[in-house]
Amino acid sequence: MPRERQSPRSVNHNRAWLWGRHAVLETLRAGRWIPLEVALSPRCPGDVAQEVYRYTQEQAVALIKETDADLTKRCRSEDHQGLAARLPEFPYADFEEICETASVWLVLDRIHDSHNFGAMVRSAVGLGVDAVLVGETEQSAVNRQVVQSSAGAVNLLPIVRVSSLVETIHALHGRGVKIVAATEKAEHTIFTADLRPPVAIIIGNEGRGVDTALLERCTLPVRIPMANQLGSLNAAVAAGIVCYEVLRQKSEM
Repeated sequence: MPRERQSPRSVNHNRAWLWGRHAVLETLRAGRWIPLEVALSPRCPGDVAQEVYRYTQEQAVALIKETDADLTKRCRSEDHQGLAARLPEFPYADFEEICETASVWLVLDRIHDSHNFGAMVRSAVGLGVDAVLVGETEQSAVNRQVVQSSAGAVNLLPIVRVSSLVETIHALHGRGVKIVAATEKAEHTIFTADLRPPVAIIIGNEGRGVDTALLERCTLPVRIPMANQLGSLNAAVAAGIVCYEVLRQKSEM
C-alpha cells in the first residue's frame, strides 16, 4: 500500500519531476516507468485523484498531498494541473530481448532536441514502429520534455539505448534487417526504395544528419522528394514521413 504523507519542505530538482494530468496518468497507466512518488494538490479533479489513488496503491508508490503553492514550488512551474510524479531513470529496453519480436526499428542518431525526440516517438507509435533505438552519445535522454511532446507515447513502445549505434546496426544487419538511412544526398527516394520489413530507419542529427560511420553500414540511403529547393526537413517531420511510407509498403505485403 502507498504511504500518504505531508510534503517535506525540500524542493527536488525539476528535471526529476513530470507534471500535468495527461502525462502523469499515461505513465501510471502503462505501469512501465514506476514513479518514486506522486504529488497531488487540491487543483486535481476528484475523478483523476481517484484514478491516481488506485494506481499508486497497485504500484506501491508513495503519495504526497500538498498545497497547490507547494506543488508549484516543487515543479518550478504553475502548469502542473495539480498532479506531478518524481521519476527514476527511464527503463530502457534490452536490445537482445526486443530483437526477438521487432521488425520495424526507428534509429535516432544524436537527436539533441527533447521535443524532436518526443515527436519522433509519438510518430513511431502511431505508424507501427516496433522499437526505437538510440545511442548514449550526444543523445537526449527520455526526460519530461520528451514525455510531454510524445503525449505519453514513450510508455507505449520499447526504447533501446546502446553504447554504440554502429555496432548495433551491424548486429541488426546480421539478423537480416535492412538498414535504411534518410539523407537528402541519396539517389533513391522513399517511394522507389523497398522499405518493407524487417527494416531499420536511421534519422540523423538535426544539424549534421546521419553520421558517416552509420552511412557506411547502411544498406540503402533514401531521400524524401521535395517540391522546391528547401533542401531538408525538420528531423521529426522527416521521421514521420519515412515511417509512414514503411507502414504503407508493409500494408501491401
